[in-house]
Amino acid sequence: MSDVNRPVEQCVASESRCAYRDELVQLREDVARLKRDSLTDALTGLFNYRHFEAVLNQEAERVHRSGLPMALMLCDLDHFKSMNDRYGHEAGNRILQKVAGIIDSQLRKLDIACRYGGEEFAVVLPGTSLAQAVAVAERVRAAIAESVFELPSGEQVGATLSLGVASLNDKQNILPAELVARADEQLYLAKARGRNCVVAPAVADVPDQYAPLVTTDEKAALFSTNTTCDVTVDTSAKADDDMSSSS
Repeated sequence: MSDVNRPVEQCVASESRCAYRDELVQLREDVARLKRDSLTDALTGLFNYRHFEAVLNQEAERVHRSGLPMALMLCDLDHFKSMNDRYGHEAGNRILQKVAGIIDSQLRKLDIACRYGGEEFAVVLPGTSLAQAVAVAERVRAAIAESVFELPSGEQVGATLSLGVASLNDKQNILPAELVARADEQLYLAKARGRNCVVAPAVADVPDQYAPLVTTDEKAALFSTNTTCDVTVDTSAKADDDMSSSS
């Protein structure tokens, strides 16, 4: 008898085990695992670039629906190629894994940390103003700088992270790709200013509706300039505007 014509066997309700039910449960678990794996970076356990793109688009849409801001952090592990060349790829992978874990440990449950590619990471921060995001970025930077990374050889090394931060609110009509470009520009400035930095765009003030969300320390972190480049506000664009208006 072919499988098409074979009668479907029913599970007896009183039986604790049922092969068909067990198979269905296993299939559902397999589908869930495959879906999870398709969105996860195999090395670090963070979300992958595919999921980053989807989440970034979703959160950008949410900004204009809810009126709440969002922020994006782009992070790059400093001198990673030199580490790979000196200690080997296995050591480099171990450093990437620990860096990913440290980044994730400094975030809220609703924040989305992703491996952006190579030694770069991206963090989407829903409902987060620029000032808050800078404070988070500085916390992540400090946690990496204070950590010790043990290599497969037993040798211990340090590492640092450069971070660029950009934000989006409902008054801005920009595409997600432009938000990424803005964060990437800040990351480039962090690299140019000596690495181990947090760099964010200069803003005149935090909008009144977000004021209750921003602490005094967060405002200080955003609006101060540190010569060691721990936290730097990019005022170059504002300076250019001032020069243009005075000429």
